[in-house]
Amino acid sequence: MRTQEPALRADLSGAKLKGRRLRTVNFKGANLVGADLSQCDMGRSDFRDADLHGADISGSVVFGSRFNGANLAGASLASTSCTDADFTGAKMASTVLRKSELGKASMREADLRGADLRETNLEYADLSHADLRAANLWLSSTGGANFSGAVISNETVLPNGKEGSARWAEAHGARFMPVVAQPATASSRGPATARAGRRGEAALPSPDSQPKLAATLNPLRAWRPAPSTIAYDADQFELLKSNVTKWNKIRKQEPEMAVNLKEAPLANRVLAYADLHAADLEKASFKRADLDQADLRNANLRGADLRSANLQRADFRQADLRGANLWLANTSWARYEGAIISSETVLDSGKKATPAWARKHAARFSNEPGR
Repeated sequence: MRTQEPALRADLSGAKLKGRRLRTVNFKGANLVGADLSQCDMGRSDFRDADLHGADISGSVVFGSRFNGANLAGASLASTSCTDADFTGAKMASTVLRKSELGKASMREADLRGADLRETNLEYADLSHADLRAANLWLSSTGGANFSGAVISNETVLPNGKEGSARWAEAHGARFMPVVAQPATASSRGPATARAGRRGEAALPSPDSQPKLAATLNPLRAWRPAPSTIAYDADQFELLKSNVTKWNKIRKQEPEMAVNLKEAPLANRVLAYADLHAADLEKASFKRADLDQADLRNANLRGADLRSANLQRADFRQADLRGANLWLANTSWARYEGAIISSETVLDSGKKATPAWARKHAARFSNEPGR
């Protein structure tokens, strides 16, 4: 049919195709938003210009497949075999690619802002002119990878765990675009006299005092919503989403600090090992977020969205999970002793929580409005 009617745009949004053999299939321009394509064999298939926003492709085989111009924003390709795949010009902001095989893959000019590339094999991959600002490449293998013309920022996490820098960019032929969280001062606006400020106020180094490093772009001011329009602390939100290590260090230094992340949009974020104990996370969105071994003791998670999140070994002891949604979350080895659940809590199985479940996990069942 697609051969006879090449202009036909297939609508497979939300399709449940888990575990199917779909090799050499023509999905060009198809609507696959939110589709379940996990554990599929889709080698050498055509996904050019397809909309795969939020799709689950984890554990699949897509070697040699073409994703040129496809929208993969927010999709999960964790533990996926993508050898020789072509992602040229693909939209992959916040895409999860953790532990995937991307050897010799082409990601030229791809938008990889905020992408999770931890522990990924990128050997001999082509990342030229890709946007890697705020991407996480911790422990990824990058031998022979081409970063020429790629854009990184100080929010990019490099393979060694350090934040992106102009020096790394120069060494790899990339470009460095520092992010400034605060408004620039008058003295920092001139490109010849700009200097680095306090934490979060990175600026261009003066050529008179610093050796020339990478081809550095003008600083990008981080956009923030007006405080009156949000329920969470914007400073805390920016720090947590950009650098969990620094966040944990500050929490250790300031143990009495009240954490307000109520209704915070933290979907698809890498928050593994984050110290969120006693935090106000009511109605926060953690959909598809990585909270592996996160400390959530005594946290207020009422109404929080934890769907499809990685909650392996997460510590929910004494946390308030009433009304929280954990559907399809990975809760292996999570701890719930003393946590509060209610009949409105949705478990990872999709079922509502019950007193029996609470007893089994040493949690407390309560439908009372107060804590």
